[in-house]
Amino acid sequence: MPKHFYKLWSLFLLFVIFNAIPVDLRFNSNILSKNQNSEDFSSVLPHPSATTLLWNFTSGDNVNSVSISSDGNYIVAGSDDNNTYLFNKTSFLLKTPIWKYSTENHVSTVSISSDGNYIVAGSDDNHIYLFNSSKNNPIWNYTMGDLITQVAISSDGSYIVAGCNDNQISFHRNYSHTPLWNYTSSDKIKTVAISSDGNYIIAGSGNNKLILFYRTSNETSWIFTAADDINSVATSSDGFYIVAGTNDGDIYLFNSKNYPFPEWSYSTGDAIKMVGISSDGKYIVAGCENNLTYLFEKSNAFPLWSYTTGGPVLSVAISANGEHVLVGSEDNSTYLFDKSISTPIWSYDTLGKVKSVAISSDGAYLAIGSDDDQIYLFYWSATILEEEDDDELDIDFGEHAISFSNFYLLFMAIAILSLIIIKKNKLLFEKPPS
Repeated sequence: MPKHFYKLWSLFLLFVIFNAIPVDLRFNSNILSKNQNSEDFSSVLPHPSATTLLWNFTSGDNVNSVSISSDGNYIVAGSDDNNTYLFNKTSFLLKTPIWKYSTENHVSTVSISSDGNYIVAGSDDNHIYLFNSSKNNPIWNYTMGDLITQVAISSDGSYIVAGCNDNQISFHRNYSHTPLWNYTSSDKIKTVAISSDGNYIIAGSGNNKLILFYRTSNETSWIFTAADDINSVATSSDGFYIVAGTNDGDIYLFNSKNYPFPEWSYSTGDAIKMVGISSDGKYIVAGCENNLTYLFEKSNAFPLWSYTTGGPVLSVAISANGEHVLVGSEDNSTYLFDKSISTPIWSYDTLGKVKSVAISSDGAYLAIGSDDDQIYLFYWSATILEEEDDDELDIDFGEHAISFSNFYLLFMAIAILSLIIIKKNKLLFEKPPS
């Protein structure tokens, strides 16, 4: 065979071996070898995140309440400047509302339908206002006997419920200001909630009562009596699971079909300011006067975790799937959590206590209302870690991958052997014939 054949073959062999070594191993001596016993923390810890302030808007006074549509497209806010504001999510340096509407007193509570088409606001002028998102003139308003404590709206905006300091609950259809029914308690109604389809209405009162209604009538389905006032209620989308927080620090989880004994209860020792529940009812969040936020799974009365902020927790929100929790505190900060870990994955400091927070269904859009007169909208996303192309050759080296140092020695040994072969063949062909 020609002597050049051996040279070419050896060089080709070197080229193949060199290119078979992964790029990271060729040039990065810090690569760690993996084996079957190594821990993959990506399944335990949340992905790294990137959070962007899309916009903030300055109202004329403290912001009392914010609410966000499921897709994050629309944000509504109520302020002590007597205005209800509607915004879209579009980022703009000098953000302006789509519209605003002025009432005769502070707007204390707002809620938006999941599709963003309807907005309900409750004002200290004793009125409930219902809006269509396309215009700022109310579809209707309804006068109650005292301050409106809380409003809630079904997912499609068809049903509206409001609670009032005059002990009244008022239940409406969106086409008329005339209530379908009213209910009178023996004490003020502090909190209300409604299922996505509007079939279940829940209310908590100042006389320690948690009350469940079915939408067809003001006759109560059941009443539960706690040891203290019911400060906050929330329900799963289907209305089957109900969570309530009391003034003496108790958190209760109910199944609406089980009259009316709680699935479990948990005592925090201090007043519960607000509760929330995921759409499927699997995760429950509660914010407490003792600066603690608690996250529960519905199957267990003991918290998955708790976290201490620098002040009382005034507002909580949870994404539809329960993956993310947003918390607003009197310490002027907002905190975002992944359900799997008690350490915040993001926080933001304002110049006033954070009275209200809201989160889109997928956890991507975060709305904040603060006593610094600001309404904020953030966009949060997990950082996607770059992966190798699927087209690249994936070689399985068995249980233990070859470390870089061993790979380098192997490569050098083959290279030296190839050079010896080249030299030997060169001498063989250059030897003169005898």
